[in-house]
Amino acid sequence: MLKKKILAVAFIAITIAAAVVAAASVTASVSVTLSTCGDNATVNVEPQNVAVSTGDRFTVNISVDTGGNEVYGAQYTLHFDPSILQVVDQTNGTFLSQDGASTVEVKNSFNNTRGTVEYGETRVGVKNGVEEPGTLTSITFDVVGTCGSTDLMLSDVILSDPHAESIKTVVNNGHVTIGFDTGPGTYPSIMGVHRGEFTPHRDITVSHIYTYPCKGTGGHTEYIEIRGGGIDINKTWNGYQSADYHYITFDEPVVLKANTTYNYEIRTGSYPQIHHVPYINNTIGNITCTEFIDANGKRYNGWIPAIALC
Repeated sequence: MLKKKILAVAFIAITIAAAVVAAASVTASVSVTLSTCGDNATVNVEPQNVAVSTGDRFTVNISVDTGGNEVYGAQYTLHFDPSILQVVDQTNGTFLSQDGASTVEVKNSFNNTRGTVEYGETRVGVKNGVEEPGTLTSITFDVVGTCGSTDLMLSDVILSDPHAESIKTVVNNGHVTIGFDTGPGTYPSIMGVHRGEFTPHRDITVSHIYTYPCKGTGGHTEYIEIRGGGIDINKTWNGYQSADYHYITFDEPVVLKANTTYNYEIRTGSYPQIHHVPYINNTIGNITCTEFIDANGKRYNGWIPAIALC
C-alpha cells in the first residue's frame, strides 16, 4: 500500500509541476477542468482475448482512447497469474509523446513472483496533453503453464489532464487461455460417456486434458479419444496415484488444426463438472455434446464436459 502511495504521489507531483509551468502563460479565462470536457476515456488490454500454447511468447498492448479528453499523464498496475505467465519485458509506447513532446517514466517494473506489472508516465516541458488514441505500453509474456487461463487485470488506473485532475476512465481487462478451455461447469453431475464434436478456431497444440471436478470430489476423465483431420488418438487415465489425477497426458503433443471438426469420446469418473448447454463457442473454438450416457444408462443431449485441452 505504501509503495502505491509513493508511486501516486510521485506521478501527481511531476504532473502538477508541469501544469504549474503551463499555468504561468495561460490567461485567466482558461479555467475549465479539462477532465469534464470529453466522454469517459478507456484503457484497454489489446487483444482482449489471447489463445496460446505452452512455450509461446506473445505481446499485449495497453492502449488509451482519450474520449476527447486531454491526457497529460497515465499510470496502472496489471495483475496476472505467475504460474501461467512470466513477463519478459515492458516497453513504453508513443501515446504520450505522439506529438514529439518529451515524457518521463515515473515507474516501469514487473514482479514475476507476485504477478504484477507497474507503469507510470507523464509529459514534461509542454502545456497541453494529447487527445488522439494510442499505445501507452507493450508487455511481452512467456507462457510457462501447461493448462489453464489467467486474467490480465488492470487496477490503480489513473489518467490525468494538464491540471493534474483525474479523468473518468473505463477499463477493459484481458484474458489469456492455454489451449481450449470450457471453463468450470455446474451441477447436476454424474460420471458417464460424452460424445460430440470440437472445432478449434485456430491451431492449438494439445498435450493434456484437464477435467474440472466438483468441489470435494475426485472428478476426472478416465478415457479420451479424438478422431478427425487425419488424427486418431486415445489415452487412458493412470489412476488416483498420478501426481495430478485431474489430468490425462498424451504420449506426444498433437496439433488440432483451425476450422477442422474433430469427434471426441470422453469417459468420466466420480463427479466431474458439466455444462448443461447444447454448445459452447469462445474465441478458441466450439464444442458440442451430441450424446451423454450416464452411469445408470440414461441418455441426455447437450451435457458438455467441463474440460481444458492444452
